[in-house]
Amino acid sequence: MSNSQIKKGALISYVGIIFNIIAGLLYTPWMVKEIGMSDYGLYALAISFLTYFVMDFGLSDAIARFVAKYRVENNQQKINQILGLASKIYIYIDLFILIVLVVVFFFIQNIFTQLNNVEIEKFKVIYIIIGLFSLISFPFSSLDGLLIAYERFAFLKFCNLLNKVLTILLMVAALLMGYKLYALVFINAIVAIAIICAKLFFLRKNTKTNVDFKFKSWDLAKEIFGFSAWATVIGVAQRFLINFAPTLLAIYAGTTAIAIFSIGRIMEGYVWTFADALNGLFLPKVTVLSEESKDRKKITELMTRVGRIQLFLVGLLVVGIVVFGKEFITLWMGKDFKNSYWVAVLLILPGVIPITQNVASILMYVENKLKYTGWVYASSSAASILVSLFLIPHFGAVGSAIAICIGLTLFQLVAMNIVYHKVMKIDILYFLKGSFLKMLPSFGVILFIGVIINYFIPAPSFIIFFGKAFILGVVYLIIMWLFSLNKNEKDLFLSFVNKAGIIKFQ
Repeated sequence: MSNSQIKKGALISYVGIIFNIIAGLLYTPWMVKEIGMSDYGLYALAISFLTYFVMDFGLSDAIARFVAKYRVENNQQKINQILGLASKIYIYIDLFILIVLVVVFFFIQNIFTQLNNVEIEKFKVIYIIIGLFSLISFPFSSLDGLLIAYERFAFLKFCNLLNKVLTILLMVAALLMGYKLYALVFINAIVAIAIICAKLFFLRKNTKTNVDFKFKSWDLAKEIFGFSAWATVIGVAQRFLINFAPTLLAIYAGTTAIAIFSIGRIMEGYVWTFADALNGLFLPKVTVLSEESKDRKKITELMTRVGRIQLFLVGLLVVGIVVFGKEFITLWMGKDFKNSYWVAVLLILPGVIPITQNVASILMYVENKLKYTGWVYASSSAASILVSLFLIPHFGAVGSAIAICIGLTLFQLVAMNIVYHKVMKIDILYFLKGSFLKMLPSFGVILFIGVIINYFIPAPSFIIFFGKAFILGVVYLIIMWLFSLNKNEKDLFLSFVNKAGIIKFQ
């Protein structure tokens, strides 16, 4: 079932990504126009700010790891016990988060000094709505990890797709009926809660999980926290790396800078989600390989195969954004957002290699070597925040992106690969030669052709722009097909095309 589920899960993911991109192209500029640049900045600020308080502290990853391990051992009792123990931990943390959120609420005006009184009042309302939703949803943070551990990738990805579709449709309806900022926030919360209910129902009907709330084990709790402690450091660091940028911009620059940064981040998000479609799908496979043998050859080969596929899928988007991004953002959002292009490029380029190394990242979780990842991510975030304090007052959103780029390059790109090679004994040189070096000449040719197209065919309208993008897409597929993809990758691509209309959950 695993290979079939991986293919279906990946296929649904890319359908969701395509929908997200198309909807974003049409919906985002219209939504910003309807609610205003200031309110959009507040919306982005509220979502990013509250993510600091409602992260799952690595428990979801810990549960996924332990459940996958116990499934290999065919120990259903252990699975039920760990779910019961984790559920109680989630409830205790949820109560602590409630206290923190209440305290922070009374200091909002002291934190965001660049917001005016009207913006502060609006932000407080958004804060309450998102905060309540976060408290309700937090105890269910482990559901995605459970679906991954049980290899129910197709349903998980379908839920993600459904979440996007329903949210966009309901938001459009709300804006057409005259509702504004608060309605958008409320719709996000309601749809997400509905998806949680669907996941709970599916797990109840299709797995043997039965949460054992009576189970108590201090030793197992320590083991969970031992694993999740460093996952927490990673989660905090990841959030502070990019999600903290709107907070710093609110303190030193204002809502306009937040809006400019957020549009650039949306562009970066498209690239990340293309690669992320395959993330998590290989947890059970990597777990089995790690349990069966400590020989890294098979894991390195799997990492290279998956990395090549991810690189092929995100490569067109990266080249397209670098070549056509400035023109696209001007057409899409207007000249006021022209600096969003530099934000997008600075966020994207340092992450191209890391987003293709998902298998190595999973191995760190499986073998509980997260302390190394934790140190790297914490260092990356600290460096980016320190540099941001100097650059944001002078360069606004672009200064924040430069700081993040420096942190990503020095630590998550350079330092993390040293960890993979030295600590995890993965042959990084084999990976880089088998993926990036073999594809690099093709990318160079495609990039050159893209620059030529952009120079000779300016795009005053979306019709001409998408014509250029289509030409570059065809060029990309032809060159990659002829000079970079191997036979297995071509067969995989053709199988996806053949099965695009046949999706059945198993």
